[in-house]
Amino acid sequence: MSDKELGQKMVEEEELLFFLEAYENIVEEALVYGFGRYERPDFICHRPDSSPLGVELVKVMRDPRDALAEYIIDKQEFMDGEEALKLLYHMVEKKEKKRCQPDWNLPDDTILVLQFVDCPISYLHLDGDLKADFSSYGFSEIWIADYTDLEAYRDIELFCLYPED
Repeated sequence: MSDKELGQKMVEEEELLFFLEAYENIVEEALVYGFGRYERPDFICHRPDSSPLGVELVKVMRDPRDALAEYIIDKQEFMDGEEALKLLYHMVEKKEKKRCQPDWNLPDDTILVLQFVDCPISYLHLDGDLKADFSSYGFSEIWIADYTDLEAYRDIELFCLYPED
């Protein structure tokens, strides 16, 4: 593993820890991490009953060059909510294809975390019908994690897309 890849994994690991803290606050179930880094899925954690589960993190964001241009030209700090939803669906489809490949660990028990670093959850038009769209995927849980306030407040906000409860 190159230094760049190792650095990216370390950043991803820190982002995982923020997710796990927010997850525990909402679900009232602590997921334990400390069992190594993987690639498919990104991390393996354990539930309180010691059963393993995967956690796959994926950033939902504009190309950084496009984001910079839109900020300079239009003073647009965040991605448009409709554009973000389209990208969300695209990323879920992409990760679902990877989850179905034979080298994926724990394909039936993986949490997908859609990391929004370029669009606050409040910009998205999330309704009840949207949640039903995600029941056909094989992830055990799908979460939107709003990382837009991470630098300012060291906090993320979560929204569960699947399961409905």
